Amino acid sequence: LGLVGSEMCIRDRFLVSVALNWSFRSDGRMRLSSFLWALIANIFVNAKRPMATELEQSYDPKKVETKWYKAWEESGCFEGEVKNDRDSFTIMIPPPNVTGMLHMGHVLDNTLQDIFIRRARVERKSALWFPGTDHASIATQVKVEQSLRKQGTSRRELGREKFLERAWEWSDEHGGIIFNQLRNLGASCDWRRSRFTMDTEYQRSVISSFVELYKRGFIYRGKRLVNWCPVSQTALSNEEVIMKPQKGKLYKMRYEIVEEPGRFVEISTTRPETIMGDTGIAVHPEDERYADLVGKHCWRPFPRAEIVIVADRAVEKDFGTGVLKVTPAHDQVDFDIGKRHDLEVIDVMNPDGTLNDSAGEEFAGMERFKARKVAVKKLEELGLLVDIEDYDNNVGFSERADVPIEPRLSEQWYLKYPKVEEAKRAVEKGIIKFHPKRWEKVYLHWLNNIQDWCISRQLWWGQRIPVWYK
Repeated sequence: LGLVGSEMCIRDRFLVSVALNWSFRSDGRMRLSSFLWALIANIFVNAKRPMATELEQSYDPKKVETKWYKAWEESGCFEGEVKNDRDSFTIMIPPPNVTGMLHMGHVLDNTLQDIFIRRARVERKSALWFPGTDHASIATQVKVEQSLRKQGTSRRELGREKFLERAWEWSDEHGGIIFNQLRNLGASCDWRRSRFTMDTEYQRSVISSFVELYKRGFIYRGKRLVNWCPVSQTALSNEEVIMKPQKGKLYKMRYEIVEEPGRFVEISTTRPETIMGDTGIAVHPEDERYADLVGKHCWRPFPRAEIVIVADRAVEKDFGTGVLKVTPAHDQVDFDIGKRHDLEVIDVMNPDGTLNDSAGEEFAGMERFKARKVAVKKLEELGLLVDIEDYDNNVGFSERADVPIEPRLSEQWYLKYPKVEEAKRAVEKGIIKFHPKRWEKVYLHWLNNIQDWCISRQLWWGQRIPVWYK
């Protein structure tokens, strides 16, 4: 039966059919001569046409898969169309960043999506898998700037318009690579509808959404401590900060009590370079060791100034000496303590990670990690350095620039999370279930500590906030 194929001429098909028909009795049982008839027909047919290509010794996936994927795409197998008599099923692809290559996470995620969309087609639904790529603002800008540095220039020297031209060239080149990788995976996307998150229509939608959310009170502008990348010189969201274990130092120093000359309080810190921004020190209200010091003052070593001693429950009694130097402009916990106790906020850092004039003439313009060494040496010269210990801790790094971030007080735009309580109740009432159940606690902990999302960036490449200032 397999001989009666599309590659046989009409005469050959007829001969094979006759041979097979003669091979069966009227009651449907095969005659003993059937194999002979089939063999004769097979010999006759193959004698009239060229020999078929022999099977390859090994499977060549590149050759086979490329051939069939092209055939599927050209035949319109992946095209999603609206059909009123069918249910709709759509997947918007989580767009991969245009800067890089697909990784194993993409392979897993896209395989699952492909399974869902192919099943929907089998079920005769109006199925659409919508592909796209993300412009990846900070990642793309970092990559382009790295390329410019190799050429001996920078984005500032190049200028905004020329820099954006380079960014478009980069995204066009790498976006094509990603789509080809998805094709090689066999992803059955409707490529006619491909979108890029910097397309004109997409940008219009972003602006429209921003304005609508602003009108509804979900977007606002405020001055808060943000994650700052000194290399890219932009604010980052918490999701763009990667915590990395570091082998650092814990510096133990002492501050003299103003009201009791000759009496000192010892403080442990990992960041002596921010001493110049200290506006207070804090102890736990239940720590009997320091109860008599609350409300008094101590001398900040440099620039020398009186700073108040406060009691706050954010202090960990068992960490270090149990005394915390409060630098509101350079640490989130310190910022919160400063707000509660109305402490002055002194920003001693420039956007590029160097110290500014508020740090004092000796430190102004100095790189932050060099300033750390100079500050330690100065403490030693003043007789205020008690000890230096090895200390393992986690430090936040910029996901793209791969440098330690700097907590920095800055005016930015934020998006509120208005449905936090509803999201918690959905899990607590069992509407949403986690498997395994232990992840439920992780989810609720995240929601209980969630902060408004910083959505503004100080970048040239990417979506622009539709706000102008007079």
